[in-house]
Amino acid sequence: MEELGKNFSDILEVNTVRTLKQVHDFAAKWIDKFRDQKINYFELVDRYMSDDCAALGFQMDCGHAFSEKYGNAASRYDELDKIIDDVTDIDLLGSAIYSRWRYFNHWAYDASTILENENRSWFILALSRLAILSGENPFVFTGQLQEIHLVSNRICYGLCPEPDEEVEQHITINSEGQVWFSAYVFGHVCNNGRHEKPRTQNFKLAKDCVDKIFSAFTAYFSEGYDEIYATDIGDWDMELMNTEGKIYKFRGSLCSDFKVNGIDLSELLRDSLNMPDLYAFDGNTKPDLVKRIEIKYHRITKIKPKVPISETIEYAVWDYTESMVIDGDSDTIEHIQNIGTGCSVTRTYKVEDGVKSLLEGLDVNTLFGHIEGNPEDVFVDPLESKDYSIQVLTQKGEKKILQGTYDKKGLPDDWAEFIDSVFEFLTFYGWGEIMNPSVYGKVRRTSRDVIYCSVIFEEGYKSYYYIADDDSIEAGDFVLVPAGADNHEVIVKVVKKEYFPEDGVPLPLDKTKHIIRKCTDDDFDSME
Repeated sequence: MEELGKNFSDILEVNTVRTLKQVHDFAAKWIDKFRDQKINYFELVDRYMSDDCAALGFQMDCGHAFSEKYGNAASRYDELDKIIDDVTDIDLLGSAIYSRWRYFNHWAYDASTILENENRSWFILALSRLAILSGENPFVFTGQLQEIHLVSNRICYGLCPEPDEEVEQHITINSEGQVWFSAYVFGHVCNNGRHEKPRTQNFKLAKDCVDKIFSAFTAYFSEGYDEIYATDIGDWDMELMNTEGKIYKFRGSLCSDFKVNGIDLSELLRDSLNMPDLYAFDGNTKPDLVKRIEIKYHRITKIKPKVPISETIEYAVWDYTESMVIDGDSDTIEHIQNIGTGCSVTRTYKVEDGVKSLLEGLDVNTLFGHIEGNPEDVFVDPLESKDYSIQVLTQKGEKKILQGTYDKKGLPDDWAEFIDSVFEFLTFYGWGEIMNPSVYGKVRRTSRDVIYCSVIFEEGYKSYYYIADDDSIEAGDFVLVPAGADNHEVIVKVVKKEYFPEDGVPLPLDKTKHIIRKCTDDDFDSME
């Protein structure tokens, strides 16, 4: 009997190890099925899962045991997401998965609702937890990234694509920077089951580009992520391989908006690879945005000097050029004036996220869309010409080039609105403080000085002195002061601020009223 007990313990230990592996394989298998955008719902609700659950010893109890402990988490994704990390019982979780599946298999009015995003997400979350409890989650990347392989397919329900319409893209990037790209058109499906391949590209990326891509992908896919499922927009499949040769598989609908630390993974691929038409994860269906605007201005002025330059030269020519480049990628605006030989002025503004925001606020579809043009009989000045060229580049690689004379009718109809917004953007930053007389001309206050502010009343032009006890008040501020014999409160504007010693004040201290304080929004509202 003692020997029998020993043998039974050995058998039980082997079966426990084997069972954990089987549970892990079961979880990985069904996660992949629920993530498959092209799967038929019948494959999810048919007896296949029932057979697998029964083989693992999971009990079908209509979710009662799981509900008793975790409530609505037995059927609702949002509730399951709150408590999933607390679930540690493999049999209890397996029973919940089996029971939830049984609902769609036997009780649901429409079994195809198992494909809805809420229900898919529930199964994926529960199965992912099961995979973690029985091993490691095969759908969370670990290790050091060695290679990315991404397949994006735009075929969906609806009209059949034209034979020359591009429907699928394959891209592979390895840690050495090698890139392999293939694009497929619908065409006539070849014997190997793939579509026709009209174009390919092989090239190498710079190390900093590779590092940026691999760092972002590792950061994002090392964490669990919420998937969006849709049946009418195509899908993507991706494999990430680490340096140990282990492959992690991911898939989703072609509308995935993946961002990590503010970086959009789809846009990162397009920008780094210089492939604006790449489908990536979102299908490249987001509205196009202005990426860069280049403006060139050229004026030629002929000036007749009082004293002739020479017998053959009647006019002196002033060749003046200006250029402005507004670039969203670098968040810079560069304005250059070439005033004459040996004389040029360059101003560069770098405003992180500000320049990009300025460009993104433009409507790429209507920007510079119409030019009225000058009439045929317009007067042409023989002594002066002013011409321009404008080039607009978009994030998707579209380009618009305009040329003409630099005047109201020769420029786009919306030019004034556009250039005013640029001027307002630039002038906000001013000329700095080095040349500002209010900075270098300011006298520092001593402990013996009194602050006198000159203020003007509404619709007034004459200024009056008030004493300020708050040194943070500056010219341009609105303050509350007592006025008149009854000292009623009035809002006034400070136009000047000065320091005077007590024995040199412009008005006697005892005859000068004091500013109450700076105005607040409530003060303005109460005065209306």
